Amino acid sequence: MSEDMERDPIYEAYLARQFEEGMALAQASDLLELMPSPVAPPHFIARYRCKGLIRARDGEISEADRFEVGIWFPPTYLRRADSFEVLRWFGPANVWHPNISDKLPLICVGRLAPGTSLVDLLYQIFEIITYHKYMPREDDALNKAACAWARRNQDRFPVDRRPLKRRKLDLEATRV
Repeated sequence: MSEDMERDPIYEAYLARQFEEGMALAQASDLLELMPSPVAPPHFIARYRCKGLIRARDGEISEADRFEVGIWFPPTYLRRADSFEVLRWFGPANVWHPNISDKLPLICVGRLAPGTSLVDLLYQIFEIITYHKYMPREDDALNKAACAWARRNQDRFPVDRRPLKRRKLDLEATRV
């Protein structure tokens, strides 16, 4: 990597904005924890505490509520984006979803446009984990067995209906 790419002021400003906006979303959420990686900036670790599905060793599909994804914005991200380069599935390894590989640490949010914001990625990952979004075609799924299962079990979705961002309540108290 050239020194010029490392010191690109546009890229650095983009990363600073992503950090601010991502942390603001995490602070406004009961379901998301976002941490910048102290080891490898500009990496982020997103921990979700929402309902998703896992597959036990005996084949039973059940709910879980802890999921973790790595997000990395390479220096070329504002010009070229590849979800398999940007996103890594960290766990659990037995996650059950058509868009998450059961063999490799891959998660697919679909076509990724260059410069897609961290907040947009966080929402898309959340929608995948909770089955608001999934690939119904086996020929394009990362986990074909989960895809076939999802088509047969659509009545179970979404698995978690809570919003990622806490809703603000506009309450007004009056004295009687």
